Amino acid sequence: MRDDYLHALFSPKAIAVVGIFDSAGALARVVLSNLEGWGYQGRIVPVNWATQLEPQTVDSLTGIDLAVVCLSPEHVLEALELLADKGVKAVIITSAGFREIGGQGYYLEEAVIQLAARRNLTLLGPNCLGVASWEGRMNASLISRLPTQGNIAFFSPSGSMCNAILDWAASEAIGFSKFASLGNRAVIDEASMLQFLADDAQTSVIIGYLEGMNNGRRFARISQTITREKPVIMLQAGMTEHGQKAISSHVGALTGSERAYQTALKQAGIIQVDNLSTLFDLARMFGTQPLPNGPNLAIVTNSGGAGILAADGMAGTSLILPRFGGDTAARLAELLPRHAQSSSLVDIGMEATPVQYAKALEAVLRDRQVQMALVVIAPGLGVDLPAIVRELVAMPRVEGKPVAVCLIGQEGVMEEKRFLQRSGLPCYANPKAALSGFEAMLRYAQWKTKSYPVEVCYRRDKAKAERFLEDCLAASKTELFGFEAQPLLMAYELSFPRTELARTSRSAVKIAKRLACPVALKIASPHIEYKSDVDGVEVNLHTSEEVRQGFMNLTSRVQRQRSEAFISGCLVQEMILGKPAEVCIRAQRDPKFGPLIRFSVSGSQADIFQEYSMRLAPLSLEDAAAMMRELKVFSLLKRERGRDALDLRALEDVLLTVSQMTLDFPEIYTLEFDPVLVTSRGAWVAGVRMSLLPLLE
Repeated sequence: MRDDYLHALFSPKAIAVVGIFDSAGALARVVLSNLEGWGYQGRIVPVNWATQLEPQTVDSLTGIDLAVVCLSPEHVLEALELLADKGVKAVIITSAGFREIGGQGYYLEEAVIQLAARRNLTLLGPNCLGVASWEGRMNASLISRLPTQGNIAFFSPSGSMCNAILDWAASEAIGFSKFASLGNRAVIDEASMLQFLADDAQTSVIIGYLEGMNNGRRFARISQTITREKPVIMLQAGMTEHGQKAISSHVGALTGSERAYQTALKQAGIIQVDNLSTLFDLARMFGTQPLPNGPNLAIVTNSGGAGILAADGMAGTSLILPRFGGDTAARLAELLPRHAQSSSLVDIGMEATPVQYAKALEAVLRDRQVQMALVVIAPGLGVDLPAIVRELVAMPRVEGKPVAVCLIGQEGVMEEKRFLQRSGLPCYANPKAALSGFEAMLRYAQWKTKSYPVEVCYRRDKAKAERFLEDCLAASKTELFGFEAQPLLMAYELSFPRTELARTSRSAVKIAKRLACPVALKIASPHIEYKSDVDGVEVNLHTSEEVRQGFMNLTSRVQRQRSEAFISGCLVQEMILGKPAEVCIRAQRDPKFGPLIRFSVSGSQADIFQEYSMRLAPLSLEDAAAMMRELKVFSLLKRERGRDALDLRALEDVLLTVSQMTLDFPEIYTLEFDPVLVTSRGAWVAGVRMSLLPLLE
């Protein structure tokens, strides 16, 4: 992937526009017009492909940093070769008719990718709208109406979403720093853009629209670093089966699972939204306000009812309505009308003057208990809204304390809303949207304070594990159960109860004597996926007679329920003493993000609570601990009466080993440890299921 010259996309000193210029609506003419109309100060070279290229035209391509190619697909490769010969660093291909249409278009795009790699070209597109950089007054795109300059960068593979979001930003006076339409993402993708924007001095906030992803693992890894420096807000599409099919036909991309996307974005610290309205609201808040230092939110309002609605909206969030200090209460009493209320919610009343609004807000923000403030204003008789918003804008800002305004209404408050937003104060039509913005900022501020995750590489005999898996695949054994996977567990130094297969009741008794402890019997059948489905387990068998009778009862019971199933016998397994907690650890490989690891309780508790936590491999120590903390039912199990303190460090080791194992061997498609028995003395893998997929040559 070539993205070495991304700077040439946004800061070129010379640009060539390659295409047909014979009609007013020609794409090349539109790009040329936008470059000239925006006042780009560098050299612009139009290259008319409709005629035989003159030698002087070819010579003029020397020294070009960026070329915008607006040609039909069949001419693109020829143009790219010419541009590469002249030393062009970056190319934008606006043309459609590649991977997104399938068939010949797919192979043509593959040829473009190979050429870019061979000739060291940084390539955006194809099937894209181009880029814009406000700092250099450069609009190398097909979009004529763009917002004003600001500190928000935006990228999207969808041209229609680019148009919609840029048009919204222009209408709402939200300023942008960089914009890129990614198109089919043949070379430059979301990860490339994030990496570039992380170091862009003009960008403070990154927003984007995601449709599928070419390299999910790379995107997640890069994001985890970037989000500690700048907020990244993403609108994710294709979270349903229908959406994923639409993405495939739209840009010719494969998608990962919904759970994998959500897990990857959460793990990377990306702020996820599911609609355009929330994307806009958060972009406005993050683009203008500092991050809060804590959860305490003060509310200043001229309407008791509107203030109460705002306070009610804090329920279910991390936000807290603080009680003001004595000095603040005294100051508010001096400033406000006598009937004003100022206990923890400041109701200044409809008769308050514009100056009193600003003074009340300033007094609240000076309180040490307050970390952010929301001003809720309801229009009414005697409320001079234009004067109020002017006073709020003119009020000195308090460092480190974000402020937002909620103007109740629509058309009647539109001018005041626009004035506030142009002046850097985010304004909302209802308190809920503002509170969501504060909540998102608080969570992001907390994310930034977390220490960087430390990954752990566990000791293992990788060569031994590799030989075992190769032998399984060579024998076409792609489904492994129970004791069949013991060589892999041993290679990774995982503890497991001693287990042997008994084909008769007599051999079961002999094995139980050899194990010299209470045993469990588990049905052994390649046709029975989950033993709990057929009541296929007998536990706490102490005597030879109990083992013999348990074997007979178990095999006959299962045979009656599943007459078509071949029963190999029973697994005789050592019972773990004490009162172990039972958990399930499952890993499944996602096509875009790699191993997705799920942690839940096992047995009847799992059916009741249906609760789980998920992370993408590789897991860090912090990830493993967080997965256990997030499971409320697991916290209950730890405190269950009669159970000693659990060895959580041993359980962490199992989680981290599963992560390492799935990363070491891509042929492991699914891996399930169920149950993992956790006591005060360690953790044992008591059940294993594994699916293998042969690696493609």
